[in-house]
Amino acid sequence: MIKAVFLFVLLTAISTFAQGLAPAAKSDGKPDKRSAQELFEEANGYLGRRFQEFNKQKLPYDPKLEAQTKKEQKDLAVRNAATLQSRGSLKGDDLYYLGMLHHLSADADASLTTMRLLLKDDPDGQKAQAARNVVVLYAVKKDLITEATAAVETYRRHQPQSADDLYRMELLITDWYLRAKDYPPMTTHAKQMFVAAKKFIETNKDEVVKRDEMLLKSTVLIADSYLKTDQKKLAISALTDLRRLAIQLPSANLYKDATVRLRRLDPELNTEQLFDDSLVSTSAALPELIADDWIEQQPKKLSDFRGQVVLLDFWATWCGPCRYTLPNLARWQNAYKGKGLVILGVTKYYGRGGGKELTADEELAFLREFRTRNKLPYGFLVEDGDKNEYNYGVFSIPTSFLIDRKGVVRYISLGASEEEIARLGDLIKQLIEEK
Repeated sequence: MIKAVFLFVLLTAISTFAQGLAPAAKSDGKPDKRSAQELFEEANGYLGRRFQEFNKQKLPYDPKLEAQTKKEQKDLAVRNAATLQSRGSLKGDDLYYLGMLHHLSADADASLTTMRLLLKDDPDGQKAQAARNVVVLYAVKKDLITEATAAVETYRRHQPQSADDLYRMELLITDWYLRAKDYPPMTTHAKQMFVAAKKFIETNKDEVVKRDEMLLKSTVLIADSYLKTDQKKLAISALTDLRRLAIQLPSANLYKDATVRLRRLDPELNTEQLFDDSLVSTSAALPELIADDWIEQQPKKLSDFRGQVVLLDFWATWCGPCRYTLPNLARWQNAYKGKGLVILGVTKYYGRGGGKELTADEELAFLREFRTRNKLPYGFLVEDGDKNEYNYGVFSIPTSFLIDRKGVVRYISLGASEEEIARLGDLIKQLIEEK
């Protein structure tokens, strides 16, 4: 099947509007009276339509076909732009669609000039905001950094706003200052990237992977800008704050990335200093767990365990490091069950177990037998899907989340090293004794 790369060039630098299928261009010699929007949508939707055709024909991926199809789209955008320009003086939406056609045809000068005309009266609205995205894109490419920065600031004064767009625009500007080796403004714009990334969280709660990428990228740029100006402590502080945020979200993968970068920056740094009460007042409610089946545990919401110390252990029966941690989990549950510790083994249906393929019913029975055989004194929950892992940013196992009596994640444990197991055991004891 042809790869989705055919869709890659679909205006990834800006917010786009829905693609439509406009009528084909006329070939009868009569003037083309289609609207500016129809002319744009015909060119903008070209790759999508061709992609669907290639899929129907079950064509194998061919880079020459890909290049040809992209050229066809560009040529169509050039023709439609010429059609629109031939109508004389344009204004309003017609100017916008002309600028977008120039953008599709990769004519930076024409696109920038057209969007400037559209924006000269400082208009509001979705199209004007999209035009400011285009201005930033090409102004940065042409080293017009003052114009690019001004366009972002104007974007902030108008509606509607997209955290995603703000992030991308600030990334372009941050990268320009990095290449120019002008680090103080690089710091400023990288911080604006981080602000946009946090704003993205508020309106895109389900886009966990993209959220983490945005937070990590912006923080790494902030830290790099500090390192370039001999401010190592500030770089460490930026990564430490990211690590704390990862605990609060929570996201095991983001926590791991931040921790790795901290240790690279200073191998002697005590990365366990985040275990403190400051997490309690700043954390949001945790995602509820999704369970299709429970094993030796009454179905409950995570919020029902408030007042107890909870350890969520993401694991699988086929995972060797996971099995290595099981005796310790059993020991902790037996030692602290009467003092309020609840351990939940969080797993999912993998379709296998004991070295063979299993149906869901067979796997559930295998999990029950596995628990009995290994004398595990805590319950499991099993999901038929990946939502729990996605919600908690778990991309590798074993991964454990230690939650205090107020329902706040206080530690994320990654892997099964002796040091990690010992640390987790110490923290469980501290939370059990914490008032």
